[in-house]
Amino acid sequence: MDRLTGLLLLRWRLEWRGLRAAPERGLGLLVLLPLLTIASLASAVAVFVGARVVEHSRPELMLPAASALATLIGVFWALSPLITGLAAGETHDLTRVLQFPIPLPTLVVSSLLANLVQPLVVVRLPMLLALALALAASAWRLPAALLGVSLSFAVMLAADHLAGLAIQGMARNRRWRDVLLFVGLGLGLLVSTLPFLIFASGGRAVGTTLRFFVRGDGFALSPFAWGVRAAIHAGRGELAPCLGQLALGSGAVLSAIGLAVWATARLYRGELDIGGPGSAKGTRARMLLPGRVGALVEKDLRTAWRDPALRASLLTGLVGPLLFLFLVSQMPGVGGSPGGLLLIASIAGVTGLGGAAFALERRALPLLLGLPLPRFQLLVAKNLASLGLRTPGLAMFLLVALLLAPLSMLPAVATALAASALVALGLDNYLSILFPVVAPGVGRSPYSGSAAGARGLGAALVALGSLAAAVAISAPFVFLAWLPVPLGRPALWLVSLPLGLAGAAAVYGMLVAGAAGLLSRREPELLARVLSEE
Repeated sequence: MDRLTGLLLLRWRLEWRGLRAAPERGLGLLVLLPLLTIASLASAVAVFVGARVVEHSRPELMLPAASALATLIGVFWALSPLITGLAAGETHDLTRVLQFPIPLPTLVVSSLLANLVQPLVVVRLPMLLALALALAASAWRLPAALLGVSLSFAVMLAADHLAGLAIQGMARNRRWRDVLLFVGLGLGLLVSTLPFLIFASGGRAVGTTLRFFVRGDGFALSPFAWGVRAAIHAGRGELAPCLGQLALGSGAVLSAIGLAVWATARLYRGELDIGGPGSAKGTRARMLLPGRVGALVEKDLRTAWRDPALRASLLTGLVGPLLFLFLVSQMPGVGGSPGGLLLIASIAGVTGLGGAAFALERRALPLLLGLPLPRFQLLVAKNLASLGLRTPGLAMFLLVALLLAPLSMLPAVATALAASALVALGLDNYLSILFPVVAPGVGRSPYSGSAAGARGLGAALVALGSLAAAVAISAPFVFLAWLPVPLGRPALWLVSLPLGLAGAAAVYGMLVAGAAGLLSRREPELLARVLSEE
C-alpha cells in the first residue's frame, strides 16, 4: 500500500511539474475547467431527470436502455484515441519505473488510479452520483446503487487502459503504427459523416436499431452494463439480482486488471531480435540538395516521409482543400468572387501554422543545436522542409481554385497564398521555440500526451491567436493582390504582385531573424522542455 501511495503521489507531482513547465497547459486548464464544470453539472442534472422519468414512467425499459447507453459510452471511451485523437484517460509509460522492486500489478493499478485526476475523468464523477441518486428509492439503498454505478465506471476506465496498452504495443511496429493511424482516420471520417447519414435516412435506421436492442435487452451480457444493472436492482430493492450483477461487475474489473498486467508484461518484456545479415550490398548515402541548409532540408524530408503520421497528414492535406473549397463555393457571393477567393487563399496559406519545427527531433535536438550552423540558417532549413511538406496541399488548392475563378486570377491567388504562407512560416518559429510539442517516436503511441486535453486546448488557443496574427500581418500583401480588381486595372498586377511577394519575404526575414535571436537565448529551456517530454 505504501508503494501504491508513493507511485500515485509521484505521478501527480509529475503532472503538476509538467503543468508548471508548459504555460499552454495552464492556459488550457484555465479555459477548460470552467467549461467542464458547467458541462458536468448540466450532464448530471440531465442524467438525474432522465433516469427518474424513465424509472417512474417506463420501468421495463430502464434495464435495457441503461445497458445500451453504458456499453455505448464504454466502447466510445476505449476507441476515443482513434476516433477523436483525444484519450479520456492516460496509459502511462512504465519504462522508467520497471527497474524498481515494485510488483507489476501495483504499477498497473497506480496507472489506473492516477487517471482519477484527469479533467476528462473527473467530469464524469458528478454524473455517477446523479445516476445513483436517481436510481435509489431510499437513502439506505444509495450506497449499493453508487457501488454498482462505480463498478461500471471502473470497467470503462480499465477498458480504456487496455485499449491504450494495445495502441502502445501496435505503435512499436512501424507497419502496425501505419495501420493504426489510417484506421483512426477512417473511424474519424465515419463518425463525422454519421450524422449526415442519419439525417439523410430520416433517422429510421437508428430508431429501428434502438428498438431492437432495447426490447430484446441485447446488452445484458455487456461488462460495461453489469454495474449499472446492479445499481438499478439495488434501487428497486431486488437483493439477489443486485448481488449477482455486482459479482459479475467485480469479476470484470479484476479480469481487466489481470489482462492489463499480462499486456504490460508482454509490452515491456524487452525481447531482443537482432535479425540476420543483410543480403543486399550497402550503398553510400548521397545528399541530393547542396549545402548545409540543403542537407538539413533533405534530412527533415526523409524523416518526415518515414513517419506514418506525416504521411497521413499529407493525405489529409490533399483532401482538405477540396472539402474546404467545396463548402465555401456554396456560399453565394463568396466562393466565386475574386475578393472571396483571395480571402480563402490567405486563410489557406496560414493553416500550416503550428507545425512545430523541432517536433521530429526529439532526443536528437541537442545534436542539431550543436551543429556549427547559424541559427538563422537552421530555422530557414526547418521552414523550407515544412513548406515542402505543404506544397502538395497548396498545389491542390491552386488546382481547385482554377475551377472557381478565371485563369487570369491564378497569379493573384498564388501571390496571396505564398505571402500568407511565408508569414505563417515566420511566426511558426516562435511557436516552436516558446511552446514546443514533441511528436511521439515510432516506438511510442501516436496519442500519448493528449490524455488530459488541457495541453491540446491551450495549444489550440495559442495557435488561434497566432493564426489571427498571421492573417493580420499578411493582410497588406493580400490587399496588394486584390487592389487591381476593384480598380479594373489588371495591368497593375505587374507592380502589385511583386511588391506583395517582396514585402512578405521581407517580413519573413525579420521574423526569422528575431526567432533566431530568441532561439539563441532560450536553447537551455528548449532542450529541457523537449527532453523532459521525450
